[in-house]
Amino acid sequence: MKQFTKLTIALITLIFVCCAPTNKDYNASIIDATQSLSGDWFFLASNEISEANVLKETYSNWDTLQVPGNWDTQKKYSEYVGKGYYQKTFTIPENWKEKQIRLKFNAVYETSKVWLNGELLGEHIGGYTPFEFNITKKVKLNAPNSVIVMANNTYKRGAWWAWGGISRDVSLIADNDVRIVYQHITSEPDFENQIVNFTIKYKIKNNGNTSAITNILSEIGDIHKDSIKINVDKAATAVSYIKFKKPLKEVKLWDFNSPNLYELKSSILINNNIVTTAADKFGIRKFEVKGEQFYLNNVAVRMNGLNRVHDHPDYGNTEPDNLILQDMLDIKSLGCNFSRLMHAPLSKNLLRVCDSIGFLLVEEIPVWGDDDPQSYPNNPLTKKWLKEMIERDYNHPSVVAWSVGNELREDDSITATWPEKKMTKNQYEYVNSMLDYVDKLDTSRLKTYVSITGYRKGQIGTEPYEKVDFLSMNTYGKAVELAKKTHEKFPGKPIFISEIGKGQIGPAPKGKLTDELVRYLKELKEFPWVTGISLWSYNDYRSNYKGTPESGFREWGIVDENRNKKEAYKQLKEIYDYWGVKELPENKK
Repeated sequence: MKQFTKLTIALITLIFVCCAPTNKDYNASIIDATQSLSGDWFFLASNEISEANVLKETYSNWDTLQVPGNWDTQKKYSEYVGKGYYQKTFTIPENWKEKQIRLKFNAVYETSKVWLNGELLGEHIGGYTPFEFNITKKVKLNAPNSVIVMANNTYKRGAWWAWGGISRDVSLIADNDVRIVYQHITSEPDFENQIVNFTIKYKIKNNGNTSAITNILSEIGDIHKDSIKINVDKAATAVSYIKFKKPLKEVKLWDFNSPNLYELKSSILINNNIVTTAADKFGIRKFEVKGEQFYLNNVAVRMNGLNRVHDHPDYGNTEPDNLILQDMLDIKSLGCNFSRLMHAPLSKNLLRVCDSIGFLLVEEIPVWGDDDPQSYPNNPLTKKWLKEMIERDYNHPSVVAWSVGNELREDDSITATWPEKKMTKNQYEYVNSMLDYVDKLDTSRLKTYVSITGYRKGQIGTEPYEKVDFLSMNTYGKAVELAKKTHEKFPGKPIFISEIGKGQIGPAPKGKLTDELVRYLKELKEFPWVTGISLWSYNDYRSNYKGTPESGFREWGIVDENRNKKEAYKQLKEIYDYWGVKELPENKK
């Protein structure tokens, strides 16, 4: 009842948090203005038409689709793979004439091209992270503008469905010449000295023709007010920092049951005039590794989890707030509080929910499997994905670790038996190079890589170990034996069972966990170095991967694709007695 009450309070709070605008959205004044391009767009699915002919089309003859959305949620395009073209006409508000104007896409799956009034603005590869174009010099101010987007969903990783299209919001943004690209806040408690160390990193861009002397004013509720001057050259960016300390007793920490959030508000002034503003929510918490255990706010914790695939028959991976809220509150009610939910950057509305209910996350870029073409060292594309994800999600307290990939291994067609599997030299060097890159982007969070070879032929020197903060392993059989083997081979670090399963659960309502899997889930809790267990998965999901039933949905979930509960749901509820925040027995081996 106590936990239910806290979740109810979190839900009430969440109604305001999820609906609250963020960054540019919260201020509709001319200082920072946003115009949504969501709604009906014209749509054409074609792998034959040339780009030149697309630009000459009469778009009113095309179908219409909702943006954001996925074309494969529509019966007509449910199996379509390839290029989909979107078109929309818009006009610029009259009071934007002297402004810098950007066209921003929060996600397009997977490879995209964008044209404005027939001119190519650029391309983007990667289906889950944002990108934008400055269109100030290309947009018409007194006439309609036409934007065309090509989305190509041919590229596919993993067993989840490669939902095609403009899957997240599209918007026009107007700024003055000088704007805040991002404000990243780190707030790390020092429990020995009873203080909190704050660092605010500002990245400022000047699109003007003259250098700018700026004054940044920052405010965090009743905690702190500060200012800093930054000189930004014309057509340049600048980075600067504000650092300060506060007594620990004067702040409220963020944790599982008390997900306290603060808001950082910043304004840039030039000649005492406000030219841009930004607002970001954050939480004060410390998630770290000591020996073979996780610690949240200086207390050893062990955690339950459920993976969740961004998938629904009606919404694809364009998931509305109410679905995400329903799912995450349900997962939390089962006693879950830590997971790498999905093999790709998560949506912003899901992150906001997790921030508000106290759910810890590992975020990952989609590098997966035996034949991933991206798994080679110092890959500029995967570095780009990682950078886009970390820069976007830096302020979310729910995100406590970054993962650089999942289940990389030798080609299945080359190695005959699974017990002989190991990582290739390229894959091993890929992971290490990406872990190094994480350190350049964010030193405030933990690093990991999800392995399925460590308990096979992986060894220190051929399996990522030294540079990860904790080991993540997936297992779909012999889980207890393989966890022991991993701990023996790679001692001294926590082990997170990032996926566990044993055959597909089956359809609703009778689908259930096998007796063997139930035994694994119970026995793994006896090992103090197993600091988290996450069942794959919460929901059934659409797939065309090998082994998928005729229904077209992989039936690994404790609920089906429409969220109907299975017998497995009740089983897991009984198994996942909430560990919560508690110290672990020192003498338990």
